Order: sequence, then structure tokens, then C-alpha cells
Amino acid sequence: MRLRSPDTHSTAQAVSIAFDGRPISALPGESVGAALSAAGILALRRTVSGAERGLHCGMGACFDCLVTIDGRANQRACMVAVADGMVVESAAPAHPAPLAEAPGAEDVTSCDVLVVGSGVAGLAAAAAAARAGARTILLDEREKPGGQYAKPLGAAHEQARPDAQHRLGDALRAEAIAAGVTMLADAQVWGAFAVDDMAALVGGRAARFNAKRLVLATGAHEAPVPIPGWTLPGVMTVGGMQSLARAQRVSPATRVVIAGNGPLNLQLAAELVAGGVEVAAVVETAAKPGLRHAAAVLAMAASAPDLLWDGAQSLRRLRGVPIIYGATLLGCEADAAGHFAALRIATATGEQRVEAGACALNHGFAPDTALARALGCAQRLRDGRLETVADADGRTSDPAIFAVGDGASFGGARVALESGRAAGLAAARDLGFTAPEDARNTRALHRAEKFQRALWRLYAAPPLAAPADTTILCRCEEVTAGTLRAAMAEGAQSLPALKRATRAGMGRCQGRFCAESIGRLCGAEAEADFSAPRAPLRPVPIAVLAREHPEWGGAPIVAAPPAIAWRGTPSANPPTDCDVLVIGGGVAGLSTALYLARDGHDVAVLDRAQPGVAASTANAGTLHVQLLSYDIGDPAVARGGEGPAASALPLAPESIALWEAIARDAGEPLGLKRSGGLMLAETAEEQAWLVQKAAIEARHGIRTDFIGANELRDLAPDLGPHFIAAAFCEAEGMIDPLRATLALARLARAAGARIHANTSVIAIARDGGGFTVTTEAGTLRCGRIVNAAGPWAGQVAALSGHPIPVRGSVQQVLATEAAPPMLRHAVAHAGRHLSLKQGSGGHVLIGGGWPGTHDAQGATRNTRGGIEGNLWVAQRVLPALAGLHLVRAWTAMNIHLDGAPLLGETPGLPGFFNAVTFNGYTLAPIVGRMTADAMAGRAAIPERFSLARFA
Repeated sequence: MRLRSPDTHSTAQAVSIAFDGRPISALPGESVGAALSAAGILALRRTVSGAERGLHCGMGACFDCLVTIDGRANQRACMVAVADGMVVESAAPAHPAPLAEAPGAEDVTSCDVLVVGSGVAGLAAAAAAARAGARTILLDEREKPGGQYAKPLGAAHEQARPDAQHRLGDALRAEAIAAGVTMLADAQVWGAFAVDDMAALVGGRAARFNAKRLVLATGAHEAPVPIPGWTLPGVMTVGGMQSLARAQRVSPATRVVIAGNGPLNLQLAAELVAGGVEVAAVVETAAKPGLRHAAAVLAMAASAPDLLWDGAQSLRRLRGVPIIYGATLLGCEADAAGHFAALRIATATGEQRVEAGACALNHGFAPDTALARALGCAQRLRDGRLETVADADGRTSDPAIFAVGDGASFGGARVALESGRAAGLAAARDLGFTAPEDARNTRALHRAEKFQRALWRLYAAPPLAAPADTTILCRCEEVTAGTLRAAMAEGAQSLPALKRATRAGMGRCQGRFCAESIGRLCGAEAEADFSAPRAPLRPVPIAVLAREHPEWGGAPIVAAPPAIAWRGTPSANPPTDCDVLVIGGGVAGLSTALYLARDGHDVAVLDRAQPGVAASTANAGTLHVQLLSYDIGDPAVARGGEGPAASALPLAPESIALWEAIARDAGEPLGLKRSGGLMLAETAEEQAWLVQKAAIEARHGIRTDFIGANELRDLAPDLGPHFIAAAFCEAEGMIDPLRATLALARLARAAGARIHANTSVIAIARDGGGFTVTTEAGTLRCGRIVNAAGPWAGQVAALSGHPIPVRGSVQQVLATEAAPPMLRHAVAHAGRHLSLKQGSGGHVLIGGGWPGTHDAQGATRNTRGGIEGNLWVAQRVLPALAGLHLVRAWTAMNIHLDGAPLLGETPGLPGFFNAVTFNGYTLAPIVGRMTADAMAGRAAIPERFSLARFA
């Protein structure tokens, strides 16, 4: 419904849009979500499971309201403004239209101060810095500055008497304009690589910003309220419903219920009542204020009497509306159509059921720290939520970066206002501009902080109850609490391990609406371990990022960092003496442990973090059989030689057969399929190289068929039209590395192997015929050791006094959103770095060895050029990617070796075996099998795979 008010009226003529063929009247400038809500349409799409979803957060953070607009898939209904004649559909198109134009010349803008986020804090910071003389740019994803608190009224409306929040927004916007701030709307920062390398989309086009000082004013989003039914259409956050009411003058229903914790609930209720909406009840989880809260009320009155008066006025306007204090939220019920129908609560007098057409939930706020974390700024946990550590001026652990307002630490609008001003002045002073400290600003900040502390004493509420097993915690991937608990029972002890085991947090919102809930489930301190955000920080159109970068000659070789960024709880049972100790819990180590345990050996596996959470589950899952372009040199200079990679060719088919046996033993397919692999050529030189490659492969028993352009079109019609030939290897395929690694760990445990997480090896000493191994958890003795530590195998070998030539390289993988079937085969390129495949869920995985980097703490990171270049090659091969968003990008430390496995006993150190391979995922089972056979004396390791080849 549209809200009614004598002070506010529409000034624009309605336009017409269509939703699933139904004509809808809309107002110019309002969001698609608002127009549909006004028409009573709450269900906007269906998830993979078939569940309906609608508007939820209302601010573009949760990605629940995705629709197809004019053929462009997965557009956020809450962020896109309507246009006359717009066609909106709930289903994704079979052939998505391109989402953007190809990038033009690189757009790089320099400034003194870059402010990200134009809420109250961002506007204040930008105005203060610009007034001091700093060249200041302000970026915000929305059409108009103001953020959630000071958002302006929609363009189609006029207001005779703006309220205090609208007046504040008007004043801050005018102040920034007068100070000379360059304000850029529709500006989404997708990658934060450094202060002087901030990547964004501005008006749908790629742009880079080079700043001397960076102010992050990213605001907060509402914390998740995971109760049964919270994903139903018609259940929104309080902030989302308030955005509809304040900016768009719309309510999703004529009767609503508002529930949770905090004063924002009362404010929304008062605003809806004033607009003609029936508020069925305001349900508050905190206790009803009484005499015990007198000190808090007095502190509020002393520090901000006007705000206390505003609260009292909200209560006055709600006379007749039931306000239920001290309640527990039990769940949301659906009607026959599957939409919200009622909220169930428990009170002191018993259980109640509040019927309404829509529900707004709020139980606090979570600072949006993604940009700060991506840039490496120090974080801290407070009340189970991450905050960015900043001083009184907002300066973070990086002296060039400031974090202010609710995006650093939730403190409300007045704290945001004053902290923003302080940061803007401090940033300007850093750069030599005259910007004296403002004593009035400092006093106002202290008053605002005092008010906020008292306010939350007044609204102190118990934590949310532990969710039932059937309750969805991760909205994007539809992962339930029960699924997460089962993964924990199987050994996933950290948030990264839970992500890989369940896909929780891997969706479009990147954990914004589940990280806190999952952190509570597995221990609040683990919240800090939720993976540091990677570019893209939010889904971004591939078409606008795909930019050609020169091919590189090889991944930068590094010593694998000694530390690691995420750890879990140390194993409850410290490792004890064993026959064989396997160091490294990736797929090579787990495979070795499986076969050794099946041979009857007493096997223990140690991993310095969580087993399988490094390269084993961070790769793209291609089962390679063919040689890759970088295996035998530059394809443009067909040298005709062979090397270690060619000698390892016969191992791949054997290993894939072992993977198939593992899938049978596990009782699940593991996403494994031998779909065949294509390697494409688009020049005569690349075509000649394919012929040479096929000859080398044939000499090693690998069949590859050479096919021409016409046959290629018939086999893979969605590939680009410029390829003149391809090599097809029927034996190649793909596997889901997440499921396969977990299955391998389960089978190893079932065979008797003991797997210990978070147990680093500190020292290895010869002890008679065996070894004494010192770990973080104590000392143990073993008869033999298998070094399967992947990129860290060189460091483990060095502990034994017998180093090996194994180092590391950081490589990346990119993942798109789900798309219609367009790619049956694994695809590589004869002249460029690329691996390309479409998984069973429809996501296209893009890899090929493009490099990343890592920091001193061991966290691996993407590079902007690596993302752009990888996407350019992928889109050239598969043009339909122009209609998709890049959803995630991740990096992992990979093994750098000469292309063949390094196996067998170390000369001069009997009982110490290495099990390391460059093509780790494909060859892991055969590496494990060969190692177990060698240790049992059944078969010797061929010299071409041993240390002897390096002599």
C-alpha cells in the first residue's frame, strides 16, 4: 500500500512497468521493490530449492530480492529505479542479456581524500576535509547521499514539513556541496587493493581511485534474526521496511507486526501508523523500562534531551498499539500461499500469535567492516560482532585509513556525525592542510557516546535463542543450523572449515547475514575467523571488469608463509605415538592416510590448520589429463621438448579411476563426471602447438582428438566464434573439491586414521629406527613419516635436515552466479592461462593459474590485474559470461614444483617419505596409493618422480 499523509504528496505522473506479464503502476524514481510492494506483490523470485523470497534488508546487502529486468539477470529490486515500460520477471532468463558495456580506457582518478559511504558519517567527513582544502571525493552506491538515517524523500514526493532526519540530510548534502566535495552516486566499490588502488563501478563503468587518505563510512546492516520462517516473503528487516516508508512512502502490507530489540522498532511503528498502516503489535525482547532504568534515562536526558523527547513522542503516537515487552521470538508462520501470516512469540503470560500481512525484525546492528578487513585494518570482537579498531580521530591500524560511524562501531547517527567530522579534519591535517581540532566536535561526540551507552542499557535484551536444526542460517545457500551442527560433529572446527563443509557464507551476501549466527553456533570468538573479504566485495558484472592484461610467464614463486590467517580450536585429543605420521591434511595427505590405514597401519594425520581448507578446497576442481600450455613452454614457440609434466601424464587416468572408486565408497557422486576436456586454439601457431602436444601425449598413452572449427561449434556452440581448432581429451572431467575432500576425510577416519587439526610440527629428530616429532600439542614417536604438506612441504623437509625443492605460488579461482547450462566440458586455452567449467549448480568456475599475493600473516589475496585478466580470457572463450555477475574470487597457496610429483623415501633418511604433487587434486589418490605401495614394499617409486631427478 502507499502511505497517506497530509504533509507529503506525490508530484509525479505514474509510469507503467510489468511484472511477470502483469501491468504495475509505479512512480518515477522509486525502486522496483517499492513499486511491487505498493501493488501488494511480496514474492519476487524462487530459490534453487523452490522457496519464494522477497524484499528483506531493503539496502542491497542481502540479495534476496533478485529479479530479471529487461533481460538482465539478478538485479536487486531494492536498488534499481523503475523506468516507464520496464519489464520485470521473477525467473532468470535462458539467455541473460549483457549486464554492461565492455570497459573502455582505464579511468583513474586521483584525490587527497576518498570517502566511501555517504551516510551521516561520510557526508560529515567529506565536508570537513574539503573545507580544509583537500580534494575530496565521496562515493556511494545509492542514487542520493544520506545513507539509512538521513535518506532523502523519493523524487516523486514533496514534503511540506520535513522531520529532523530529513532536515539533517538536507543540511549535510548542502554542506558537502558548498565545501566543494565531488559526490559520485551509483558508485560501488568492488575491490579494495590499497589506499591508492580502490576499484569501483561508477554509473555502471569501471573506475579506479588513487587517494592519499581513505575514510571508510560504510555504515551498518541489521544483524540476522534467524528464527523459523524468517526467509518468508513479507518478512523484512526493520531498516528495510523503514526505507520503504521514509523514502518511497510505501508499506508492504496494510497490517504489520514489528519485533525484536531497540528504539528503531518504535520509530518505524510510529511512522507507519502516521501513514495509515495498522500496526498489530510492537514486540520487544527487552524488559519493560522501570525504576531500575532511572539512571539510564537521566543520562539520556542529560546528554541528548531532544532524542529522549522524540522517543516519548513515538510512544505517544502509538497509543492503542500493543507494545509487548520481555518477549521471545519463536517463529514466523506462512499462509496457504507460502507468505508471512503470523508471528509466534512467548511472553510471561504464555504463547501468542500475532497475525499480520508483513513482519519487520530487528535485533541490533552489525558494522559493515568488509572494506576495512579487505585492507588489513585491525579488528576486535565486541558483543560477538566485529568492529574496526580506530582511535578518537577514526584512524585505524593503517595510518592512511580512517573508519568512522556505524561501519566501524555501531553508535548511532550522532556518534557517526561527530566521528565523521573528526576523521575528515584529521585526514586533512595529515596532508598539511590547516584543520585545527574542533573542541565543540569533541564535546558533542562524548555526549553522543554517553547517550548511546545509556540507550542500550535501557534496551538491554537477552541474546537470541539457539536456532532449531531446521532453521535456515545462511539465506543465500539455504544452509540450516542442523547442517552446520552435523559438519561440526564431523570435525569442522572453524568458520572457514564450516564454509567449505556446507557452503554457508559462500553466497552473494558473503556472510553479511549469516556470519554472526554461525559464529554464535560454533563459539563467538570464531567470528573473527570468518574469511577476510575478497574482491569482489559484492557481485559485480563480469563484462565491466574483463580487461586484457599481458600473459605472465609463470606464477611468482614464494616461500609459503609460516603463519596462517585462520585457525580453529586445537584438537581435543593430542596426537599420540603411531606407526606412520602423515604431515598435511590436504587431499594428498588424506589419500595417503586412507590407503595406509586400509593396509592395516596405525596412522595419524597432523594439519597445522583445518584439514582440507587450503588448496584442496580452494581449487576449481578440474580433473586434468592433457598437458597445459605452460607445461611444455610458450605455445607460440613450439619447442617440441618433453619434461616432467609429460612424464606424469599416465598417472592422471589412473588417479581419476581412483577418485571414482572413492565416490563409490563414499556413497555419493562427489560432483565427479568425465565430461571431456577441450583445449582451444585461435591462431595458426596455437593450432600447430596442439598438434605437437597431441603427439607428446600419444607417446605417453593419452588420447587427444584434434577437431576443427565446425566440429567444435557442434560440440560446444556457446564458445566464442574465433576458435579455429581444439584438442579434445575424453578422459578429462571435473569434481566438487568441497564434497570430495570431506568424503576423503570421512573414509580415512572410517579406515582408522586419526586426524588432528591445528597441530603444527615444530621439530623432527631421528630416534633410533624411527622419529621423535615435536608439535604444538606435545611430542610423539612414530616409525615413519609422510611429508604431504603441499606448499609447506619444503619447510617440513627442512625440519628433518633434508630440504627438498618445493615452494609455493598463490593462485586464484573466480566463481560466477548460477547460470543456465552453457558449458559441458572442461575448457582450457592453448595460448592463455585459463581453466573453465560449469558446475552442477550452474556456477561457472574460472581459473588457470592467474597469480595472487599473500601478506605476512599468511593470508592470500587477489590482485586487481589477476581478476581482470582472468575474466577477459574467460569472456573471450565464453561470451555469455557478459550476462553474469562475478560473485566470489578466492586465492590459495599452491605447490610450485617442476610439473611432476615428488614421491618416495628421502635418500639418507630412511623412513621419511615425500608425497607432493603440482597437479594436486587430480593426482592426489594416485600419489597416496603409490606412497602406500612403496611403504609396503609392493612397488618402487619410479626415479622420474623421486628426488633423484633433482640431483
